[in-house]
Amino acid sequence: MLKFLVFDDGRPATDFNLRNAHLVGSDDVGVKSRISFSDGVISAERSSVGSCGLALQVEVEGAGDLTLQTCLLPDREEPYLLMLELLRHRLMRMIAKQEDWALFELDEEHPAARRIQLARHKFIDALDQTDDPPTADRLAREALAVAIDASEELALHHAGLLLERRLQSGHFTHHTFGCGVSLTDSRDRLSGTLATNFDYIHLPAPWRQLEPVEQEFDFKPLDGWCEWAYRHHLPIVVGPIVSFSPDNVPDWMYIWEHDYDTVRDLLYEHIERVVTRYRSVVSVWTVVSGLHVNKHFSFNYDQLMDLTRMAVMLCRKIHPNARTVIELTQPFGEYYAFSQQSIPPVIYAEMLMQQGIPFDAIGLKILMGKPADGESTRDLLQLSSLLDQYSGLSKPVHVSGVAVPSEPVDGETSANGFPVTAGYWRRPWSGTVQSKWLEAFYNVTLSKPFVESVAWLNLTDSPDAELPGGGLISGDFKPKKAYRRLISIRKTFEENIPGFSEMPAEPAAD
Repeated sequence: MLKFLVFDDGRPATDFNLRNAHLVGSDDVGVKSRISFSDGVISAERSSVGSCGLALQVEVEGAGDLTLQTCLLPDREEPYLLMLELLRHRLMRMIAKQEDWALFELDEEHPAARRIQLARHKFIDALDQTDDPPTADRLAREALAVAIDASEELALHHAGLLLERRLQSGHFTHHTFGCGVSLTDSRDRLSGTLATNFDYIHLPAPWRQLEPVEQEFDFKPLDGWCEWAYRHHLPIVVGPIVSFSPDNVPDWMYIWEHDYDTVRDLLYEHIERVVTRYRSVVSVWTVVSGLHVNKHFSFNYDQLMDLTRMAVMLCRKIHPNARTVIELTQPFGEYYAFSQQSIPPVIYAEMLMQQGIPFDAIGLKILMGKPADGESTRDLLQLSSLLDQYSGLSKPVHVSGVAVPSEPVDGETSANGFPVTAGYWRRPWSGTVQSKWLEAFYNVTLSKPFVESVAWLNLTDSPDAELPGGGLISGDFKPKKAYRRLISIRKTFEENIPGFSEMPAEPAAD
């Protein structure tokens, strides 16, 4: 059993919210466990043998309310000090990324180098006080704030170096900046900004809206958006076609949730219908999304692979010249600690490639700041490290949907027995924080040579938006600071890459 001491204002904590708490093993893959808190001690019992780390959401002054983790630790009777172990892992992760990124020769006066050195000194100070746990906890908490700050400086410095090289080489596709819309959004009010400021449009195709009642179809909203985008020569990405999230699955489908053969047949008909209808205007299909989470329809491994293969092969058969994307949701994979019927995201992508499923690209959906499973807040080093996991898979990566809110998202949900809260980055979510986060995220993401595009999840704060407050334009159609920041970033690309804005759109393939 793993145990961790938790302090509050110099005393053993009497109450501690185990938010997003789970164990991780090697490669940060979730481990099934039972985690509890009592009398200032977090206890974690696991079902497997071997060292594990504890991941959970904690508030660190100045850094944010973030999901962090410890190093892999062996069981012992004496409790570990939580803050000290979170700090130890952050320092080790920084050292590992410095090696990966070849950044050991940072100038001593560089802000990242100074903060890394300060964090190390504070870590040593905390280690010297382990005989006085409350003091060690206080020192470790102070050092953790410095270490997170240092790691983000490191991630941004590395991103700056790579992005400069990439801009100089012009190694970008013509569909780098995308944006999603809701099918209920007003085309008339948004047409100007979409046609002028984005390289492609991502249109949802929720099955529950397209076929709300079995064999009764409503394609009109999607038809309207596809016709508009085609007239304006704006490349169209549609999908996901297949997703088992509650926002996508029609209510009438749930009577078949335990009948795999029937579900497969219904999916086949649905894919065939949608792809055939829009193949003359669509450039890219997001074929499946989130099947690896396997939460709402519990299929086994072979069935998940079969569904993915069938969906991709059918899409390619009907529309052979279009590109196909497999979208990964909840990309940090914490869900695997609670459901062994699921598949960790990177492992799922690797398995698809090993089985020869002919998809063209990996899509990553990254949402933060919403009180829901898989959407707790992470810092920039974690996001950069997440992207790096896909660098060796020989498939291009598209960030198929990204968003954080411009204000705190109300409400809580209960997930896996623990309350879930959204967390925040540096400061509680606001228009300013959303804007600064967007700039940092785009710099980090577009610096990766294997990332081809980034699509903000929703242009507006529409009532049916997946992330409330996550749009670039408010519900009353007023641009937010994040919108202006994104337009500024794209302008930088236009100024530094000759012909960027004049690059031809991908032709619609029939």
